[in-house]
Amino acid sequence: MPVKHQVAIHNKKTTSLQVPLINVPLSLLALARMVRQDFNVRIINAVTDIDYTQQILGACQDALCLAISSMTCYQIRDGLNVCAAVKEQYPDLPIIWGGYHPSTQPEQTLESPLIDIVVRGQGELTFRDVIQRIHENSSMEGVPGVSYKQEGQIINNPDREFTDLNEFPPIPYDMINVETHVKDYKFGKRCLDYYISQGCAAGCDFCSEPIFCHRRWTGLVPETVASELEHLSKTYNIDTFMIRDSDFFLNVGRVKELSQLLIDKDLNIRLTSVNGRMEQLARIDDEVLALARKAGVREVFIGAESGSQEALDAMNKGAKVEHIELSTRKCIKHDIDVRSSFMVGIPGVDTKYEIKSTMEAIHNMISVYGEQGRLEHMDILFSFFVPYPGTKLYEVGLEHGMQPLATLGDWGDFDQFDFKASWMPQEYYDLVLEFRAGMPWNSGCEFDEWCEFYEEVKERL
Repeated sequence: MPVKHQVAIHNKKTTSLQVPLINVPLSLLALARMVRQDFNVRIINAVTDIDYTQQILGACQDALCLAISSMTCYQIRDGLNVCAAVKEQYPDLPIIWGGYHPSTQPEQTLESPLIDIVVRGQGELTFRDVIQRIHENSSMEGVPGVSYKQEGQIINNPDREFTDLNEFPPIPYDMINVETHVKDYKFGKRCLDYYISQGCAAGCDFCSEPIFCHRRWTGLVPETVASELEHLSKTYNIDTFMIRDSDFFLNVGRVKELSQLLIDKDLNIRLTSVNGRMEQLARIDDEVLALARKAGVREVFIGAESGSQEALDAMNKGAKVEHIELSTRKCIKHDIDVRSSFMVGIPGVDTKYEIKSTMEAIHNMISVYGEQGRLEHMDILFSFFVPYPGTKLYEVGLEHGMQPLATLGDWGDFDQFDFKASWMPQEYYDLVLEFRAGMPWNSGCEFDEWCEFYEEVKERL
């Protein structure tokens, strides 16, 4: 579903967006590949398809079902609006929801009269079974990973085991208009989304991923990745791939093998937004990063999250504050750009110290690049803690006065990007917004101007 928000602005130091929004609907393609041989599947991406509601209504005329993928917050509202239009015109058409929010809140999702079935977690096999049951007009009883309604009751079937990604067919890019999903991003003129792995083994307490995948991880074998990247780059003239994994560097041996395969193929492609945990990158061998850089890794995305050790510990991040600088300098050494994310507002920690130490950590990162005249080689996202339902920090937030959201519609109207917690004083909240707006990527200022601005904000804090 589309979104407009103030974080989605052009980076004034590079050609990127703070939040790239023209994304390949990889989750929908992942499901479609499982049923395309037996059913006629149409994928509609609200980000790229004009008048998507009308297109969906037209496609539902003789459809077996409608399936919607949704994350928490803004996508829910658009999804509900579409479902309302569909149910009004086709009241008996089964509507399936999947994705992060329905997976973590299946019962609340099914309390909506607009939704009939929820596919939880990794959905490929579950979705295939659900479609077959609908086609046969039979019950969802016994299908792992499904929640559904039956005679007014919500039933949650047992979870499905996480499946090796290599057991699935390739992502069918031919099912979408690839041209409308190619973006201009930083290192190349033709950038396309791709993923190499699913899941995450980490257990960060602010993140929905551990609930979604149960801390399981699975990756494509390097030979498959190299072959698919070669095919996509040649078929669609792609020079850059934005890697959508949650943890690219989890298996170092696999990274080395893939890097060598890409070097041998000499594809001349770039890999951007490659997700790496800062504690991994801080200790990774120089040989591995040098090989990855030679293979095309030009940018890593690091969830640094906070400059406060208290906050990192409260998140169960598994990292130390010093890993921020260590991982940053490792990337600089190998000429790999850094995109990093920070947030403030973690419940149960000292808010003033958290903000002060996080702003200091951001300034230190900016200084590392600014002193070398290389600000265009980094990018920092700065936001507020978002209490995703089902996470441990959501429960902590409730203990500190946060009001629970009772319905799916409430979550659809929730401010995902600039959530103001009850424990966040207004003057601190406003100062964070001002600080974010003043960062070089948002304001376009040079390093000396930034230093003056930072000292002024620091004094006020």
